[in-house]
Amino acid sequence: MSDRPDRRSDAQIEAMLRELDAESLELLEPPRSVWDGIESAVRGHGDADDRVVPLESRNRRKRLRAVAGIAAAALVLAGAAAYMISRDDSVDVVASAALDYDPERFDPLGARAQADAELLVQDDHHRIRLVDAALPTLGADADLEAWLIQPDEQGGVAGLVSLGLVNLSGPRIFTVPDGYDPELYSVVDISIEPRDGDPAHSGRSILRGMLRRA
Repeated sequence: MSDRPDRRSDAQIEAMLRELDAESLELLEPPRSVWDGIESAVRGHGDADDRVVPLESRNRRKRLRAVAGIAAAALVLAGAAAYMISRDDSVDVVASAALDYDPERFDPLGARAQADAELLVQDDHHRIRLVDAALPTLGADADLEAWLIQPDEQGGVAGLVSLGLVNLSGPRIFTVPDGYDPELYSVVDISIEPRDGDPAHSGRSILRGMLRRA
């Protein structure tokens, strides 16, 4: 029996490869037996055994590095976008508020919280930025949420709108929803919101303050 490879088989394989498109060439995870066979063949070449690197591990490391690189790039882009908004010279600070804790009405966690707020105008859009913030870390069953409140004549709540959850590990910039004039919704509030599916304000404020023109 000849040890030469079957040339007809090679030609058939080449023809099949030419018919493959980009989707057909997607890398898949081969079974362990494939790597074992390749490693055994390489070890059969005498002193090459000392230089063998498990192919499965090397392949996995390459894929993990690629995935980690993509994830890191996404985080960098997201952080850069927030940084550009927070540092852009074209952003005007038109009002600010010192957020205070009310021991008689607010949740006790507010006693160890502090923050100020700024009203920004950029490209005809209003944004609220929390600055100099030191906010409490909550458990897995609750979040901090920022709000704008429209006060009534007695200082109560005539209306309010959520700005979103407060990011405890990054920039805290919130876009004021269209239709809500900060001249009317002039009070910034931070509250503790349980993860119970209820979008309404919980009543557990920790800090609150009125925006005043800069």
